[in-house]
Amino acid sequence: MFKPLTNAELTELDELLAQMDEKNIAMDASEADGFMTAILLLPEEVLPKEWMPYIFSADPTHAHLLSPKKQNRLEELLYRRYLDIDRALSQGEPLDPIVFDPEDENGNLLQGEESIVALQPFALGFLAAAQTWEGLIDIDNEKVTSALVGIWRHLPEEALGDFKDIQQTLLSESPLEDLDDAIKDVALSVAEIASVTRGFKSKLEKSHTKSTTTNRSKA
Repeated sequence: MFKPLTNAELTELDELLAQMDEKNIAMDASEADGFMTAILLLPEEVLPKEWMPYIFSADPTHAHLLSPKKQNRLEELLYRRYLDIDRALSQGEPLDPIVFDPEDENGNLLQGEESIVALQPFALGFLAAAQTWEGLIDIDNEKVTSALVGIWRHLPEEALGDFKDIQQTLLSESPLEDLDDAIKDVALSVAEIASVTRGFKSKLEKSHTKSTTTNRSKA
C-alpha cells in the first residue's frame, strides 16, 4: 500500500541526492519536487525511466549513480513522492511542495518576503521539466499561461530571461507576504493548470486558504 513520505524520509531523500557525484549537478529534493510536479501536469504521461535520470544529473546520459542499495532507495523515495503528488492533484487537494526554510549567512531564518526565496529550487525544477517536454509552455490556453506566471515569478534572476519585467510587475502589483502565502499561491497555480491539462477538478478554485505546509525542512 502506498505511503506518503514522512518528514524523516524527505530529509533522507535530500541527503541521498546530495551524495550524487558533484559532476552530475543533481537536483535537491525541492528542485526534484518542482520537476515531478510539472511532469504530472503534462497532458501526456512521461514514464519514470524517462524523467528520473534528469533528477540525478544535468546530463542524464552520463550520470554517476550511487551504490546499488542507495540508488534503489533513492528511486523508491522519488517514486513514492511522485505518486503522492499525483494523488493530491487527482483529488483536487492543494499541493504541499518540499521547501527548505531559508537562512541568512549567519544561520538565522529569513522572515516575511525574504523567506519566499525558498521556492526558487521548486520553480527551477518545474521549468526544467516544462522545457524538456511539450504540453505546458507551448500550450495554447490562457488559463494555463496565466497560472504558469505564478510559478515563474519564483525563478532566480539568472533564469528569468524575458520574464524579468513581468516578475517585477508582479512583485509590485501582486506582492506575497511570506513563504506560507507564496506556497498557497503556487498550489493555486498548479491546481489551475491541472484542471486544464489533466482535467482534475480543484478544491482550490473558490478558495486557496487551506493549503498545508508540512513538507517544510530547515536547510
